[in-house]
Amino acid sequence: MINRQKLTKVFIIDDNQEAVELLQRLLEKNYSVDIVGTATDAKTAADVVIRTEPDIIFLDIELPSMSGLEFCSLIRQDIKPETKVVFYTGHDKYMLDAIRHQAFDYLLKPPTEQDLAQIMTRYYENKLAGIPSVGISSEQLPIILVVNSMNEHTTLRIGDIAYFRYNQDRKIWEVVCMNGTVYLLRHRTTADVILNYSTDFIQIHKRFIVNINQIKMIQESVCILMEPMDAVNELRISKNYRAQLMSAFYSL
Repeated sequence: MINRQKLTKVFIIDDNQEAVELLQRLLEKNYSVDIVGTATDAKTAADVVIRTEPDIIFLDIELPSMSGLEFCSLIRQDIKPETKVVFYTGHDKYMLDAIRHQAFDYLLKPPTEQDLAQIMTRYYENKLAGIPSVGISSEQLPIILVVNSMNEHTTLRIGDIAYFRYNQDRKIWEVVCMNGTVYLLRHRTTADVILNYSTDFIQIHKRFIVNINQIKMIQESVCILMEPMDAVNELRISKNYRAQLMSAFYSL
């Protein structure tokens, strides 16, 4: 089963209405978010922030009634421990203070889609890393984050995955699911990163990493997958990886 991430609740506080609207447009255009509130003054926003329980607060530092740093200290005990604060400002001189106030990240104005993408991807990665594993089997735990061309964030279970394929034209790894769906992984994903996801993933070629549980048979130098992916014929086994694959397959 493929699990779409729930909408991420976002609150934006900035005394510049244009800055609020710009950030809101970028977030709603590119991410599955719910803007649960905006405010132009921190003092009046405190109660609303506490009530709406956002997952991320984008917080300007220079605000009329109190600074964003003061606001962060004020609400810290009343918001969820996992709520992330991203300081959203036109000045980098506050960066050290932001770090001292346990800021999750720092977004300079005007924001670019690339800068925002780094923050949001890091947020989703951080969220996945915090999923408790006690009492949950690897089959139940969504551990792999993929970002498709629409910048939608999706988590996959191990059982969803047939194999990984390196796309030589795009210079990127992609994951092929048992239902035939293909997702692109992030550019910095390497074979080692994929192999570290689970011991169920076995490299059979420099371009292919297979979910060992989805292999039906090994026919000469080709892995034949379980139905409905049994017609796939590209999973050729390199001699450099054959011994490791055979060992893993026969130990199932």
